[in-house]
Amino acid sequence: MIGWVCKFTPVEALKAMGAEPVRIDPSVTNFDEADAKMHPNVCSYAKGVLETFASANFEGIVLKNCCDSIRRLYDILKAEYPDKFICLLDLPRKLDDSTAALYAARIRSMAEAYAAFSGRCFDEEKFREICAATTVTHPAPEIGPGPRVGLVGARCEVDISALLKENGASLAFDMTCAGGDRCIRLPACGECEDLYRAYALELMRQTPCMRMVDVADRSKYIESYKGRVDGLICHTVKFCDYYSFDYERLRRETALPVLKIETDATTQGAGQIRTRVEAFVEALKTGGAAKAAGRGPAKDGETYVLGVDSGSTSTNAVIINGRRELVASAVLRTGAKAGDSAEKILELVLKKAKLRREDLALIVSTGYGRVSIPYADRNITEITCHARGARFFDPKVRTILDIGGQDSKAIHLDPSGEVADFAMNDKCAAGTGRFLEAMARTLEVSIDELGPISLKSKRSVEISSMCTVFAESEVISLIAQNREKADIAAGVHRAIAGKSAALLSRVSPEPPYMMTGGVAKNPGVVKALEEKLGVSLSICPEPEIVGACGAALLGLEAI
Repeated sequence: MIGWVCKFTPVEALKAMGAEPVRIDPSVTNFDEADAKMHPNVCSYAKGVLETFASANFEGIVLKNCCDSIRRLYDILKAEYPDKFICLLDLPRKLDDSTAALYAARIRSMAEAYAAFSGRCFDEEKFREICAATTVTHPAPEIGPGPRVGLVGARCEVDISALLKENGASLAFDMTCAGGDRCIRLPACGECEDLYRAYALELMRQTPCMRMVDVADRSKYIESYKGRVDGLICHTVKFCDYYSFDYERLRRETALPVLKIETDATTQGAGQIRTRVEAFVEALKTGGAAKAAGRGPAKDGETYVLGVDSGSTSTNAVIINGRRELVASAVLRTGAKAGDSAEKILELVLKKAKLRREDLALIVSTGYGRVSIPYADRNITEITCHARGARFFDPKVRTILDIGGQDSKAIHLDPSGEVADFAMNDKCAAGTGRFLEAMARTLEVSIDELGPISLKSKRSVEISSMCTVFAESEVISLIAQNREKADIAAGVHRAIAGKSAALLSRVSPEPPYMMTGGVAKNPGVVKALEEKLGVSLSICPEPEIVGACGAALLGLEAI
């Protein structure tokens, strides 16, 4: 079993030598092996490849000399596995006759090295048979009635195609670094002087990756789908410049909505990827409120819809009636099990509204725990729900910053109130409610006291790190320097404001602004954000229920 990672890898040549090439798609739970052998700044994809290689019975691997991280991976594998076939192929960055000849020579050298390693020789007849089998192009993806989405960038550890299908959308094309058709058409026997050169030319004619000098064919490929694609998903690997550049180019050159997903080759980000993809599809559907079968009006002839927002810190519920009036709301601390909190919030909000469960025409869930609420009739992402809820409280709002317990979201609305763009923080909880809780604990004050205390600050204190662990160490050092708690708290809030402003900048924000989520109750953060942004933030009386309110409204519209 020979591992490979790049679509330009001469897989057919390896098969013709009796090898079993297997594409490595890293999806690991940790980087224990890689962290022990690699520098912390090496990209997560290279670490994931090392973890996968180390955990399976590979006889070798063929890498491409595409970046410093992969070159470093080659060095480590070569040193750690001297008895295995570790090969680094240098792929030319442009396509012409001379570079094809150069790549052909490198493929020939690889074949000779593998023959010496394995004792198996190259079989030209078998090679031609294998290549001929690749000339059948893959059938076009099945296009359904919902939004059609193209996938570009680096390949993702999560099956984006399956997520799209689950949410009523379809994959129009896959132009990731290992996607697309592989079509090898070799000249007939006796018609070419150099078989390796003809093969190298065919490999290099594939849709270019972002490492190539000329990426015009990528744009042409996307342009060919004009009118047949509703949006693009661009997946990048954390810290990878190449595909970050690809995303920026796409945003500049295409009028299509583009969703950027940045992952680190681990399984931990699956929940956030699902939220992003679902929210993107909902936005493409314009509102995300497809018709749903309700249970009819209550005994008093009124229609009631319940929205439940299951978050990491709080579980929130809102009941809206048919006249779009807020009947009752409740906020409950989320416990160890989201399902238990959901049952408690249902009982609590029904009691406040003086209603029975059977009086509810529809129940809509949102938030990270939305799929864990068994009594919900449907679920909608918090992106779409916050957009609808914010407009309910302030019809003029165009930009929303939601800071919850473990994540932050920036949402830009179009003039009609639909989601035009959104961005989320990554798995790190820096700048969220959890971050503030850790800082309050270190300062030995309650989370409710942290904001008011910071308003008494008289001297500026800077917190340089947004990592919870490092920031906590900074706070401890400042305490040791006898700095005032108020000054330290204000420094923490300014750090959050800076991070939040950077997140907002990714969605082309425009006023009026609204801040939602539990952190919006912290006056110190609100003050720091308003100073950083130079605008006033609209905050509703209970900012934690905005998502639940949006879920209820979307449910009402769907009946």
